[in-house]
Amino acid sequence: MLRTIAAHENDSVTSYVREAGITAPSLVGHYSNQVWSDGEDPHAVSGYYVSLYKNGGTLFGDIGVAIGSAEPASAKLYDISLDEKEGKISFKADYSRGTEHFTGLPREGRDAKRILTFSGKLKPRALQGEFIEQDGYPPFAKVGKEKSVLRKSRDDFTPSSMEEWTQLHGN
Repeated sequence: MLRTIAAHENDSVTSYVREAGITAPSLVGHYSNQVWSDGEDPHAVSGYYVSLYKNGGTLFGDIGVAIGSAEPASAKLYDISLDEKEGKISFKADYSRGTEHFTGLPREGRDAKRILTFSGKLKPRALQGEFIEQDGYPPFAKVGKEKSVLRKSRDDFTPSSMEEWTQLHGN
């Protein structure tokens, strides 16, 4: 079983890897079911992309969530758990859908925080399971639930180091 990254550890992945003397991550896979609009200014209209990497015994990655904009909302994965023998995988990500406005909020609105939880199977050619989206504010109400199959893409991008990954995704 791979070492999992808890939410409070997510920002210290680089430190852990550096202390362990590990330098270059390996690609587990890039998975996507995103649908893009046609035209000169394409937008991600639905779906997800997930990139998973391994560095030593640590599994880490990121997700993109289509929110109808030119760029999907992206976030680091945390609380990642993978049972390699069974192929069972789960993870969480916190992201923003932009600014939300509704009665009771200040005129300028607030950050539309979301918590996304995935539970499913990591297969040789797909990531299959269920995404549950919750509001990012107490009482963390469930906003949606969706069964998805994300197909493995041929993209072979792998960061050359944890430092490069951290630069791409922030701390």
